[in-house]
Amino acid sequence: MKYLVIFLSIIILVSCSHKEEKKETVPKALPEKTEIEDIELKNWAKSLEEKPYKINISKLKNPFIAPEVLKSTIEKRGKIPLDLVGILEKRGERIALLQDNNKKGYIVKVGTKVGNIKVLEIGKDYVIIEEEETNIYGEKERNKRILPLKKEKTS
Repeated sequence: MKYLVIFLSIIILVSCSHKEEKKETVPKALPEKTEIEDIELKNWAKSLEEKPYKINISKLKNPFIAPEVLKSTIEKRGKIPLDLVGILEKRGERIALLQDNNKKGYIVKVGTKVGNIKVLEIGKDYVIIEEEETNIYGEKERNKRILPLKKEKTS
């Protein structure tokens, strides 16, 4: 037993005196900052800069709109059939004569409104008008169109 106690005490002394060596680590120089390019973020930023696009609903079949609603909306959106039948120029100001299907005439100048149509420009043989329409989503749209001077039929 005496030997056992001596043996254990030697082991304890050896284990206590044995210190673990700590290696001191010298901090290495930090690597240079690498810039990460976020391609998706750049694409998203570009898409925000683009103008929004419009969808022409008369050419689009929407499964969520009842056919009756779509048909009535397209009928309402029908353009007023106006023809340009004459242009007069007096003192540098042009006046145009427009005519609808019922042969009702309208004498207009730049800025005149006829229903939802506004006259923007009167040229020598054309008139540019702007039509204000409401689509099925309730948004107002403005569309420009050119009315050419209607030629008289010669027999």
